[in-house]
Amino acid sequence: MAVIFFGLGAGFTLYIIAGYPLLLGALAKWRSKPVRKRFTEQPVTVLLAVYNGERFIRAKLESILQLDYPRSCMHILVISDGSTDQTDAIVAGFQGQGVELLRVPHGGKAAALNAGIERARGEILFFTDVRQKLEPDSLRQLVACLGDPSVGGATGHIVFVQGDGGREADVGLYWRFEKWLRDKLSATGSQMVATGCVYALRRRLAQPLPADALIDDAYLPLAAIFQGYRFVFERQAIAHDYPTQLEMEFQRKVRTLAGLYQLIGSCPQILNVFTQV
Repeated sequence: MAVIFFGLGAGFTLYIIAGYPLLLGALAKWRSKPVRKRFTEQPVTVLLAVYNGERFIRAKLESILQLDYPRSCMHILVISDGSTDQTDAIVAGFQGQGVELLRVPHGGKAAALNAGIERARGEILFFTDVRQKLEPDSLRQLVACLGDPSVGGATGHIVFVQGDGGREADVGLYWRFEKWLRDKLSATGSQMVATGCVYALRRRLAQPLPADALIDDAYLPLAAIFQGYRFVFERQAIAHDYPTQLEMEFQRKVRTLAGLYQLIGSCPQILNVFTQV
């Protein structure tokens, strides 16, 4: 019996490491569902939830204002989650450039995003975080993906840089493999999570987040998928970030894994292998 269990465990591990990627690659080749990108100017609300982000908020807002997207179609909404530093004052300095500040009691990112979604005016919601700078065409690339009527949302990805010159950092095989997987998942239908600092969603598909949600970038993509839409990966939509210290990265991974277990408890249907994604 021990040998049988060992064999089953070894076989399952081998499938995860090699079998699944090979199967996914084959499906992407033979059953590809390309995204029919078509850009049209649509009203977009940029949602930036922040708590005590004075270190990054000025550079972030400048990055948003430099997006290659018609300003008349952009509603930029900063949701301050009860910040106690200079975040609110810095944001107030951008109000003359069309940036709106919404201050809410400190209740976590999920509650802040719920308040922002309720206030949003655009047909498309663009979610981003305070630390990462955006490529000027990142929003345009995501909106073009939503030009395909089968697509409910789209996400970009992070390019890690090092030094003040912005040279791309070597993040190793793992991150390159991760982006390859996202490409193939999108080619076969949908991927189930977003990169939290650079993703877009049709506003009518957004669902209120649970107050204790740890990872909005998994709940909201699933909201689109469960309503019959695709959620896809757009490699040309890029945000820039710096590699974090090992301890901080470990904490982030723990939070992500905890959020995924939390998500399974809220949406057990994702364990159904027959669910269409």
